Amino acid sequence: MTHRQRRRILVASYAAATALMVAACGSHTPSWFPMQAQKTSKTHAPDAAPATPASPPKPLPANNLKSLVLSNEDVNEIVGLPLSDRSQFDSPTASANDYSKPDCALTMGITKDVLGDGEFTAYRSIRNQASKDDSLIGMFSQNFATFETSDKASEIFHKAYATLGHCNSATIAAKNNPAAWKILAPGPFNGDAVTFGALQFTDKNQPLGWRCDHQARVKNNVIVEASMCAWANGASAAAAAVDQISARIPPPDKPAPPAPAGFLAPNKIKSVIVDVPQASKILGTNLGDSSTVLYPPAPRDFGDKSNCSPLEGPDSNSFGIDVDYTAYRGYDYREAKDNYQHIVDQQVATYPDARDADRNFHNALGGLNGCDGALVPGETGSNVQFQLQTPNVTDNKAQWASIGITNGQQGAWRCAFDFRTQSNVLLAAKVCQNGDPTDIASQIADQMAASIPK
Repeated sequence: MTHRQRRRILVASYAAATALMVAACGSHTPSWFPMQAQKTSKTHAPDAAPATPASPPKPLPANNLKSLVLSNEDVNEIVGLPLSDRSQFDSPTASANDYSKPDCALTMGITKDVLGDGEFTAYRSIRNQASKDDSLIGMFSQNFATFETSDKASEIFHKAYATLGHCNSATIAAKNNPAAWKILAPGPFNGDAVTFGALQFTDKNQPLGWRCDHQARVKNNVIVEASMCAWANGASAAAAAVDQISARIPPPDKPAPPAPAGFLAPNKIKSVIVDVPQASKILGTNLGDSSTVLYPPAPRDFGDKSNCSPLEGPDSNSFGIDVDYTAYRGYDYREAKDNYQHIVDQQVATYPDARDADRNFHNALGGLNGCDGALVPGETGSNVQFQLQTPNVTDNKAQWASIGITNGQQGAWRCAFDFRTQSNVLLAAKVCQNGDPTDIASQIADQMAASIPK
């Protein structure tokens, strides 16, 4: 695979699955305080007044459902992507029997069955999406159903989601589309909010990198769901959306706690990237060609040395085999597309918290036995091989290099790598040139790290 070869998923290949997911709605354990069961006093002091039960909130009228909908601007701010293609649906279209596992169909989005056979008083689904070069870059859905009473909404919600945990790790597919999905539904499913998702597999039963994350919540007489499908873990986006929607439903929510210190939000990921002018200044050359990708490269096939793939640049397995990252960006700079003396690659991924980032950092560097000094092929069509070097690893940083080999002889072309974890972020800088680029890779990684809150 060349530096520019990337997995691509055509919009056409998603058409059938998307038709069944137009009501796709999200679920993620949110950063909110669950509604507490009402308590009654068992004993009172002699002069205590009798406890007065709190009055239930006034139901949201069906004709006020539109007041819950997030605008395009709200959506784009939450997801950090320009999802401007917007469509609306006034009834759910998919049913449980449209899927290979009807009892797990809810993990792919709202179905007709789950809403009490039409017992809702109003329903609306809004989908935002965007494509680039005939490939989907993201799809966000927000879904709403109102009911006559809060009791009816709660009954339907808990009946639908209570048993979803048994679907965890199962494989599901739409009957009109062979694409297989691994269900991510670890629970718990015993409150007023639930989280689940699905990870699409390739035809070789490997994660494709495309993932849909869902959050569902019941509040008052409304069931709300949001989902984010992208080349990353969209659980935080689904959670933020449901938080914002829920705040518009009476009664008021308690305020969500602030993000922890030292946390980089997924929609701020671009702030970590060293831009072309600054990278050109560091290298002392004009990097005029730039490209961007939204998902890590696939692991390289090195035969019996395939475990060494991360040493040619962190790959999709390095960042989490279940697409654990909440956002990813990869940038490639060169002087010109087909005529260059330098390559500068940057990769950044954000995670739900620092522990997830640290875990994936150390997992990425495991399993490199037999890689020191190994010879692996270079880019497709090239007669250059690379001699690998195992990393020098400290607690949160790894550095290594690879040397170009032509006709069995070392050449001047070398690549240096600097791979780090900081806060909830993994970052990698790779620089290739004639001569040793180790210091340059470190300078770029230092500037990337300086943009991450500590």
